[in-house]
Amino acid sequence: MFGVLFTNGQLDGSNYDMWSWKIGFLLNGNDVFELLTTTMCVPTTKDKDNKDITSTNEYRPCLVAYQEWCKKDRKVRHTMLYCMHDNLIDEFEIYLVAKEMWDNTHLRYG
Repeated sequence: MFGVLFTNGQLDGSNYDMWSWKIGFLLNGNDVFELLTTTMCVPTTKDKDNKDITSTNEYRPCLVAYQEWCKKDRKVRHTMLYCMHDNLIDEFEIYLVAKEMWDNTHLRYG
């Protein structure tokens, strides 16, 4: 799956439009495109009265959802970096979430 994109469509700075379409198709096909448009915050550990809620029934599902989101986000970030020319990787690997990387490639090249 990555082979064609990697060899024929690696982002080099001059081909952003085609690269962004291909990345979008690739991520949409793997049901992770939403990570380019959303972020997720770490679940809060305190309630409005500043009491610890980590042992409550509401906290655990939020934590699990956040951990799953982090795994998917890491895969999306690595996919985008893999599909960039070597001289661009250093510039974009500094972004800690996929949406930030996506937004900043658009700002620079879109």
